[in-house]
Amino acid sequence: MNASAGVSRPIRVLHLRDSPWVDGPGRTILETAMRIDRARVDYHVGALIPDTAKVHPIIDALKARSLPVHAILDRGGLGVDTVRTIVGLIDRLGVEILHTSEFRSNVLGLMCRRQRPVRLVTTAHGWIANDLRGKVYTFVDRVLLRYFDQVILVSQAMRGRLPRWWVPDRRVRVIRNALMTDSYGNEIQHLPRRIPGATQEVLALNVGRLSPEKGQQVLLQAVAELVPAYPGLRLKFAGTGPLEAQLRREARRLGIAERVEFLGFINDMVHLYAGVDLVVQSSFTEGLPNVMLEASYLGVPIVATDAGGTREVVEHGKTGWLVITRSKSALAAGIRHFLEDPAAFRAMAMAGRARIESMYSIEERTLAQAKCYMDLASDPA
Repeated sequence: MNASAGVSRPIRVLHLRDSPWVDGPGRTILETAMRIDRARVDYHVGALIPDTAKVHPIIDALKARSLPVHAILDRGGLGVDTVRTIVGLIDRLGVEILHTSEFRSNVLGLMCRRQRPVRLVTTAHGWIANDLRGKVYTFVDRVLLRYFDQVILVSQAMRGRLPRWWVPDRRVRVIRNALMTDSYGNEIQHLPRRIPGATQEVLALNVGRLSPEKGQQVLLQAVAELVPAYPGLRLKFAGTGPLEAQLRREARRLGIAERVEFLGFINDMVHLYAGVDLVVQSSFTEGLPNVMLEASYLGVPIVATDAGGTREVVEHGKTGWLVITRSKSALAAGIRHFLEDPAAFRAMAMAGRARIESMYSIEERTLAQAKCYMDLASDPA
């Protein structure tokens, strides 16, 4: 709390968002805005919006819930106009803490602090380095973290990738991704989940951006290896991204195009989970994957690569099945384990739900994020 003339008021926070999507990080921002104690933290979202944008899902979602959101006209790059707009918003709202969560918003936040004495918080969701440009961005982003007052990491695995000599423990908090365990998927919880037989159709689902770091080409190769012995196996991709055309070509090359479906971006993930038999994560790198939280909570069997913070959600052989990354044969073997004993995977899935309920509540995560703000506001700069 801040005091002015003897009157206490909440800490005012502006969270910059450089993506329109209500994806994993976007949902976390939305759910934080819905649940945070506004008597203590007046939480606003500043969404960068290109002047060519026709729709902006996160702005629409926040407005639909009557939550404070501000559209920031964005002409790209790191232009002075964008910084000037953000600084004007900081002044108008009386912002004390600026929260960022992507490379570009991190840079913009640092530029704003050169003009206004705000405290800076960033959330690092993971680092992607598919090519030289990605490697450069990842390196620079880690360099920038040194200049933030607080760095939130979404998994313990990420802490291992950020040296303590560079960003010490006093400026780092691990606040894991979480789920709305009070309401997520309530409409399908009562529906029975089938255990497919060996000769039945089996629907596997991969969720995420269609991008090299997600390992979807390896997944297609694993499915192609399994199809001769398991002709009922089918695969759905939920997500969009730059690799879609290449993945479609790969499915045709492997002779499995008729078994693979590209669904695009899905708003209603709950009902999609309800209609599949297995969720397969094929990623090479992850922060802490929200898909694993969602699938576990809904009791969907899981085969996942042991990438990043995945093992913090999925316990191998207890709540799902982990395999090494970048290996077609390992991924195929994991899926084969499910196909040969789906009942065992169903039992693991039910144990996964209990784990999410006990460890990954969005209420606990929101309290931890609010405490980060409050501790920072009470700590002299």
